[in-house]
Amino acid sequence: MIPLLIITVALLVAIMVFFKMWAANRMPGKKQRGRVVREMKDEMEGWSADLVPLNKEELDLFSLAQDKQVVKTGAGASAKGTFTTIFHEPVVSYSYRRYLGKQVNELLYARTAEHDYVYWTENGKTTLEIDSQPVGTIDKGTLFGNKTGKQIASIGTTARENYLPVSVGNREVGAITTLPVAKNDALSQRAFQFIPDDLNDKEEQLLMSLATLELVKRSLPA
Repeated sequence: MIPLLIITVALLVAIMVFFKMWAANRMPGKKQRGRVVREMKDEMEGWSADLVPLNKEELDLFSLAQDKQVVKTGAGASAKGTFTTIFHEPVVSYSYRRYLGKQVNELLYARTAEHDYVYWTENGKTTLEIDSQPVGTIDKGTLFGNKTGKQIASIGTTARENYLPVSVGNREVGAITTLPVAKNDALSQRAFQFIPDDLNDKEEQLLMSLATLELVKRSLPA
């Protein structure tokens, strides 16, 4: 009787551990997502307290290097990090979670000194919010507006001289390098080129919305 009891208890404990792990890595329902994002924002407060405001100069200096990057893998996956300029200035912090599922299910929260970006990907479809306002849906590098359903921004799918061009409307607002991160000298690698001098705030937000998603996804394990 005693060995059977021990086996039964051990089995129940294993089931409870498995259920807890499954629940923790399951995509939150839509009613729970606001709470999850708020919790993630609170966790990031100390992580991104000293971000330098982005402007044309900082975008030109934006590097592929990350400070304090932490990546955890397992049933799901999570990551945190802060992108810096070539002079070690922190400019964009992010927190990422990958959930269980046959297709891609994930959450990315990113923050600059002035704006918050939230990306929910469910079954491969990504929705974007900026400063808690729905912006649109990202599909294969193209951002379609939430209200109109029309293309408002895009990132190229084919490299042009080691860069992917980013456009807002009909205007090219910059390009992201496709070169891999140099492990020994990531700070020397600038992430952007061809940023126009008259880039406005809306263009900057949309540029960063596509670029941040691209750069974070590149830095994560497959």
